[in-house]
Amino acid sequence: MTHEYGDPFNEETIAVAVRRTIALTELTPGDPLDAHVERAVQECICACAVAIEDAIEERHSGMHATLFHEVRSRAQREIRIARRQAEVDEASEESFPASDPPAWIWEKQPA
Repeated sequence: MTHEYGDPFNEETIAVAVRRTIALTELTPGDPLDAHVERAVQECICACAVAIEDAIEERHSGMHATLFHEVRSRAQREIRIARRQAEVDEASEESFPASDPPAWIWEKQPA
């Protein structure tokens, strides 16, 4: 993703990094979330915002750390929401027979 003349990061690129983090988490769920976030930030955010700043500061730059934190917190929130929805769906499936009203009620016909 190149940003030669634009802002190196914005809502759209952060959202792309969040989606990539979630995809990586689903591909390799045993790996730490931070590793997925770091990879997603490196892949989705322009090098001018992370790699070059990191090289200048000889560590994660403040900008890199801020992007990392933002992507991580948004990804965690999305993952929590998806897990809750999966729990609700599972509970709904398990309660299926009990939650459906009877199709008809038998009534004895008068003679």
